[in-house]
Amino acid sequence: MGTRIMNFIEKSNKVLLFIAAIIVIIAIGKNIIKDLLRKDYSEPTVQVIDHDDAQKEHQKPKLEKRYVGQIKDVHLLEITSDKIVEEQSYSANAEMIVVSSSLSLSSNAVNLMFTKVGEKNNLLFSSNALIVEFSPTQEKETQYRNILSKNIYSVAKKDTNKDGFLNQYDKKELLVSEYDGSKLTSVMENIEGYQIINNNLVLVYTATEYDTIYYTFNVLSGELLKLDTNL
Repeated sequence: MGTRIMNFIEKSNKVLLFIAAIIVIIAIGKNIIKDLLRKDYSEPTVQVIDHDDAQKEHQKPKLEKRYVGQIKDVHLLEITSDKIVEEQSYSANAEMIVVSSSLSLSSNAVNLMFTKVGEKNNLLFSSNALIVEFSPTQEKETQYRNILSKNIYSVAKKDTNKDGFLNQYDKKELLVSEYDGSKLTSVMENIEGYQIINNNLVLVYTATEYDTIYYTFNVLSGELLKLDTNL
């Protein structure tokens, strides 16, 4: 009787060890698969191509639309692309009809479409440009967000670092518009980035080879002031 019990216990232990080994193998396998998927994934990029290449069928930019959200009575859609045609020169037109945002954009968003029910839609840019940062109008102050009376955009228009892509490492331009994308205006070129620091007050910074220079921008008055940060 004792021998049978010992044999049963020994067999039970082997079965439990086998089940435990299977569980460990499955767990390790899941982690390996996750690591492989994580390594293979990369955010969409926007390649810069010249005008001649843009005429070739296989090089034509692929444009797609995605609904982003709503600002007041305006519905917002982003236009994404895998390529963008390099422009020789470009300046923002104040009369024409671009995370720090609850309305998050894709990493390859190159334009925004503003549309109201019963009205024709408006594109922010006449020529696509990479939208690196976007802060939409915010009417009420919250614990995490300040009041913002206009939309703010940080936009890369040229491949300034010559890596073949438009991304956050290129020099950017700070732009503002009304909540519906109208009255697009350029505030400052060659910026590194910006930060909303108070109601309708934005900290803008740019960099030289030796120093970082800071400015404040008043969204309501349009006043851009340089801060004295010399050592």
